[in-house]
Amino acid sequence: MNLINKQTLSYLKPGIILILILISCAEKQPPEPEEQILVRIGDTTISVDEFVRRAEYTVRPPYCRGNHNLDKKIVLNSLIAEKLMAIEASDTNAFISSNRIQTYLRGRKEQVMRQWLYEKEAMEKVELDTAQIKKTMRVAGRKYRIAYFNLPDSNLADQVYQKVRVDSQAFEDVYFELTGLDTLPQREVEWSGHEHDLVLDSLYSEPLIKNQVVGPLNVGDNQYLMVKIMGWIDRPTITNQMVQDRWRNVTDEYTQREAVKLYDDFILKVMKGKTIEFMPDTFYKITDLLGPIYLQTDAEKKEMLKKSYWEQDEDIEKYQDLQTQIEILYDEPLLKFEGQVWTVQDFANELNAHPLVFRNNRIKNNEFGQELQFAIMDMIRDKYLANEAYKRGYDKINVIRRNVSMWQDNLNYQYYKNELLKKVLPDTVTEMNYIQLIDDYLNDHVDSLQSKYTDVIEIDIDAYEAIKLTRIDMSVTQKNVPFVKVVPSFPLVTTDNKLDYGKKMNDKEN
Repeated sequence: MNLINKQTLSYLKPGIILILILISCAEKQPPEPEEQILVRIGDTTISVDEFVRRAEYTVRPPYCRGNHNLDKKIVLNSLIAEKLMAIEASDTNAFISSNRIQTYLRGRKEQVMRQWLYEKEAMEKVELDTAQIKKTMRVAGRKYRIAYFNLPDSNLADQVYQKVRVDSQAFEDVYFELTGLDTLPQREVEWSGHEHDLVLDSLYSEPLIKNQVVGPLNVGDNQYLMVKIMGWIDRPTITNQMVQDRWRNVTDEYTQREAVKLYDDFILKVMKGKTIEFMPDTFYKITDLLGPIYLQTDAEKKEMLKKSYWEQDEDIEKYQDLQTQIEILYDEPLLKFEGQVWTVQDFANELNAHPLVFRNNRIKNNEFGQELQFAIMDMIRDKYLANEAYKRGYDKINVIRRNVSMWQDNLNYQYYKNELLKKVLPDTVTEMNYIQLIDDYLNDHVDSLQSKYTDVIEIDIDAYEAIKLTRIDMSVTQKNVPFVKVVPSFPLVTTDNKLDYGKKMNDKEN
């Protein structure tokens, strides 16, 4: 089945070059942030930050979803049990040592390294315009109701500008004349919403008046927006706390905006002068293989990525069905980058470290080839950014190493638990619910591990008691990155709510 037409691939003829960019620079070993260790099990540790993130950034099971001390004890016991099972599995077993898993863990590490690079090269270098923030603060409380219409090209945008802004023709009449529709689209806009920068700048740089027309605004390639202010609701800041919250809201928006600009400039320097050339014959075959994965409805994607049973990480399983289909193309050249040829096998291996991230979330069939090229280009860009982070020693930073060990320990724990359950329930494990498995088999096993390691388990009780959990269910994800989950799924391994093992950590050892 062809998922893109010939026109989509017409620009892939031999000799057509797509430009990427690269330089490199060096930096001294970066300083490490301080960590407070909550649990120590020999050389294995759990920080306070890791405990909070594992408890708050993913959905906890019903038996420890509250904010009481019993819930917190179960969370602590579960995270310690996860580490104990990972220790039992060891870091040398065939599963964790496999190339697929090690490549996946490298990808996890490099993603966090790039995020650290973004902090250093963008966020920390932002210089804000205080005068601009103060101007925005005057109107940031407004929730506008706007009428609008979209214009598909600059010529039409110029015609509309002439009719509305110069000839003073009614906004509604121009819309009806252009579209033949009798209902003018309307929606609400507020400062905290996800809007194009130009839309926010146009509406919130100075006070506007009712019926004022704004635009046309160039909000994308051949996309223009014409806006009419229908009215607004103003939410004034009454208390000092409200003023501080709004200032932070406005400041964060401008900070993120300026950081993105700085990082884009940094990427242009890092990637300067690099080129990539796709091999059209092979690329077309890969397009046909990948298309069914990415041109699905949300329901179809969920079904395809359905976990074999609880806790399995879909990031690892995502490309496994594809792997067998793509192997027959392994030796074919897919692209040439900086004089080096990437075969299909090189590309397939890299998918474990960097699942594809598409710039456009809604891809039409005849656009998939171009969007796939962009995604592969971004994969290569991220590889060079990771190399820049390696040169700066970011892989040695304590919180980055902890992030990698968190994922590795979780995978090792899953491997160990699955192997354990297969021994006691070789045929029925996937048919039982997790509560039954915990009650009948896992609780006792966790107790035995607590007894086995009790002499080397240390807990900072003061730090533990200072932690406050919420009752709010959250599953924190990130956008526009290869791996969207911030932390692994909560370990479904014990309902034990007693701390009757280990010893109190000495303050001087923490």
